Amino acid sequence: MGRLSEEQFIELVQKAERDSFKSPGKYKLQLALFALLGYVVIFSVLFVLIILVGGTVGIALLSSSIFLLLLKKKLIFMILAAIWVFLKALWVKFEPPTGYRLEKNSYPALFSEIDQLTRSLKSLKIHQVLVTDELNAAVVQSPKYGIFGGQQNTLILGLPLLLALSPTEMRAVLAHEFGHLSGNHSRFSGWIYRVRITWSRIMNSYENTDSFGASMMRSFFDWYAPKFSAYSFALARNNEYEADDISAELTSPETAAKALVNVYVSAPYIEQDYWSKLIKSADDSASPPKTPFKDLANFLKHSPIARDEFVKRIEKELEVKTHYSDTHPSLNDRVRSLTSEFVIPEPVKRNAAEVWLGDRYQAVLTHFDKKWYEDNRQGWKNRYDYVQNARASIVDFKSKQPDELTDDELWEYASYTNEFEDAEAAYSLFSLYQKRHPDSIGAAYYVGKYLLNNNRPEGLSQLRVAFRSPNLLTEVANLGYNFLIELGEQDKAEKWWQDAADAYKFHQEVYEERENISIDDHFKWPEIGDETLANLKKRLKSQKNVGSVWLAEKVLKLDTTVPVYIIAFSPKGIFTRTDNAAQKLANALNLDFPIFVVCLKGDSKEFGKKIKAIGKRIL
Repeated sequence: MGRLSEEQFIELVQKAERDSFKSPGKYKLQLALFALLGYVVIFSVLFVLIILVGGTVGIALLSSSIFLLLLKKKLIFMILAAIWVFLKALWVKFEPPTGYRLEKNSYPALFSEIDQLTRSLKSLKIHQVLVTDELNAAVVQSPKYGIFGGQQNTLILGLPLLLALSPTEMRAVLAHEFGHLSGNHSRFSGWIYRVRITWSRIMNSYENTDSFGASMMRSFFDWYAPKFSAYSFALARNNEYEADDISAELTSPETAAKALVNVYVSAPYIEQDYWSKLIKSADDSASPPKTPFKDLANFLKHSPIARDEFVKRIEKELEVKTHYSDTHPSLNDRVRSLTSEFVIPEPVKRNAAEVWLGDRYQAVLTHFDKKWYEDNRQGWKNRYDYVQNARASIVDFKSKQPDELTDDELWEYASYTNEFEDAEAAYSLFSLYQKRHPDSIGAAYYVGKYLLNNNRPEGLSQLRVAFRSPNLLTEVANLGYNFLIELGEQDKAEKWWQDAADAYKFHQEVYEERENISIDDHFKWPEIGDETLANLKKRLKSQKNVGSVWLAEKVLKLDTTVPVYIIAFSPKGIFTRTDNAAQKLANALNLDFPIFVVCLKGDSKEFGKKIKAIGKRIL
């Protein structure tokens, strides 16, 4: 049981690719049966639920004596508990997509385009259209009836994408997205595409559900969904090529290729040359701009990326190879499948937002401008205050010798210097801090990053120290991998990536061990400081419904640096509810260290007794 490692995932994907190549029909049959397994499990649970409910009702109606016997022996409560468990197992909550909703009557040009594309492709109906602030476009299917489907299809249109592309290029993007739902091409591929998304969403939904019934389903989908995703990967990647072909059919191969190229180039250009510079201005301005999206529209229209720079960015993107981390092929492979020509999009004269949103174009921009301003006003002010304080601190630190600074002052000086001044000067300061604290993960990270940025491979050994930090791991994995790829060390790069994946898996296991407890775990007499214990007792005494309290410590196997405590308490008062008393107490304590709470009454009674027997009485 459990999720796949990267090696296991790739191994299963490669097996699927071999199976698909050797015997496409057999592969599709096996994949279809594997897809149906998820439905078999769901409907089996539903069947058991119906039998339990129907049987209970039938007994109550047909034989009152048997029903009374079940009631007397308390068996009826076991049946009702089983019904509740299976009902909770089938209850999955999906968060619907959010955004600025466009009504059909107000945007005739856009909806005419959508209707034309869906008719041409015999695609599924689009029920609503939302605009978001992301540079993206997608069709999101949200189940109306939870785990049983009944899809609500939502078209997500990113406003920055509408501003960056011409109407014909945007049409190609929509044709690709609708192509995944098309009835004109492989219905089987489209079905598998939707099932992959469904099982993945169900797995993620169960992760956030704590009931016993949900935990049963979570165990199954944690095993099933990753394996199905891997085995269907080959078909899913082929589905991306099919969607590109559909896009080319409804526009032209050249237009589809230009749209792809423009998306790949526009995303980093907008991020680096517009948003990053705009956010950077918070360092010197106390108030944020009030019209960022109108300014973005003007920026793209009047400051398009220079042709030479465009070509450089394309060439860099074309060097990226297709990888198993994404079903989408690389830009190089996608463009080559569409056309043999090297395509460069023309400058956009009228963007898709202007044309498709019509006379509501400015109103949409105004909505996103106001929302962005409100969402970022306080954060912007905080950044401005932070920068002013940092600059004043740098002036103060410069008046002293680094050796005179305390550890905290030296770290602060190095961090501020790295952020606002010279990378080389920051490197010297972090190196000095590392001499004082050779085991410092943060110092190793900054030193290693500086060394790699200056083409010095010894930085890799420094960054490997940072594998110990889950917060730095993703960036460190990418830094080392990209550095080795640029050196032409493909094997070493793959080894680095796998080591990072192993470290990630370890951190996940540590997190799971620290964030979950069960009656089967091992506990011990708590090792806790006097000040921490006094603070805990003070907070417990302030809770009027808390009686006696015992404290224990979980025995950790993977990472013992920070202890995990658990308290068992007996509630006071005859009217105190026990079903959620533990959660209420945990929320009320609001401690800055990990602690779990169980009640000595109710469902967790046996667990509480175990803690009482092992732990220390503190109240």
